[in-house]
Amino acid sequence: MSSQPRPPNFVIFGEMGVGKSSLVNLIAGKTLAKSSSGAQSCTLESTEYPVTFSDSQLNVNLFDTVGLDSPTMNNAGYLDALVKAHELIVSLKNRGGVHGLLFCIKAGRVSNTMQQNYRLFFEFLCQEQVPLALVVTNLENEKNMDDWWTKNKAHIEKSGIVPVTHVCITTIKGYQNAYEARYFESRKKVLNMLKELGSRDACSVDVSSWFARMCKKLREFLVPAKGLGKSRQKMLQMLTKRCKLCKEDAVQLLQRIESDEEKFMIQ
Repeated sequence: MSSQPRPPNFVIFGEMGVGKSSLVNLIAGKTLAKSSSGAQSCTLESTEYPVTFSDSQLNVNLFDTVGLDSPTMNNAGYLDALVKAHELIVSLKNRGGVHGLLFCIKAGRVSNTMQQNYRLFFEFLCQEQVPLALVVTNLENEKNMDDWWTKNKAHIEKSGIVPVTHVCITTIKGYQNAYEARYFESRKKVLNMLKELGSRDACSVDVSSWFARMCKKLREFLVPAKGLGKSRQKMLQMLTKRCKLCKEDAVQLLQRIESDEEKFMIQ
């Protein structure tokens, strides 16, 4: 008797307020995720939502994440983000890898924070190895939702965001179901996209490599102060206590980060 294949795994990311939780609910066809106020949220915090269908081949695991909403972060924010990144990376490893990134944006111009979230997840976390799909929301008032991509494709790609696929959708039915037809059209688009991405092989997750890269890149990218300095001991405690690394591995990781910082400062 053959066992059921594991459902594909997708990471949903983007700025706060772009409709990530609503996208989870659109895919599920019911309310699974509640919109977060962000008051207690931490960058890279994630919530896993297993979504099941009558046809088990359509089942997916969705990781709804908290993205960046600020161009910089302090040392405390950096350490918290690394803990959450480690949890996400380990979860993806345990689930068999990742099949795709769903970059959720609201229709509009490309912001600096949008570009930073793209880099954080696509470049830093997944090392540009995972297929990225762009999910454009808030298009319920467009005459033809797909026209948005035709008009904005060049602007998006000029900003350095180049998805392998995209969907232009709405995640709401509106007052008195005014957008119901577009809602169901959107759901069909997204499910077809997930089915196609999920049919490909998962990108395997090397926890040590992915986490080490995130430690280095996140600090270089977002923490203004150069060098670990006095925060070294706090980071060592974070790696051993909160990320459960053995002390030897934690020390080696810190040495790799510091070595890269020295090279960066010499240049």
